[in-house]
Amino acid sequence: MQTLVLEKIKAYYLEFLPFNKVLGIGIDHLDYDSGDAVVSFPMAPELIGNPTAGILHGGVTASVIDLTGGLSALISCAKFHENASPEVIQQKLAASATIDMRVDYLRPGKGVSFLCKSRIIRAGSRIVVSKIDLFNEKEVRIATGTATYLIG
Repeated sequence: MQTLVLEKIKAYYLEFLPFNKVLGIGIDHLDYDSGDAVVSFPMAPELIGNPTAGILHGGVTASVIDLTGGLSALISCAKFHENASPEVIQQKLAASATIDMRVDYLRPGKGVSFLCKSRIIRAGSRIVVSKIDLFNEKEVRIATGTATYLIG
């Protein structure tokens, strides 16, 4: 059941969310037990915010932090409702939303590729809070964020 839930979450993020396709997001790791999520994406010309410096746009940084934290929230939701029918879980996942987010930009978004990691710092039946970090391929932390999600 856990593997099926994680596959459904991956499919939703990679196949049904057009913006994630624009970003070139790949899901590298989802952990059902902890709620940890890891995504990666390559730098692309469409993602540059400052053409002179060639750095990642701040909106891309915030978006990736949000979507990675959202993955953790969806895992938490599925785990919290694991005894519910697949239809109920699907409805809850579809009705989830970001309700608050803070991003701290620590360094310019320089890199060839990026990795974003999320972990749950609080999970309840309706609210999930995630802590998220964005790194470049040299493991330099570019930004950090905290996000709160409402679950279905």
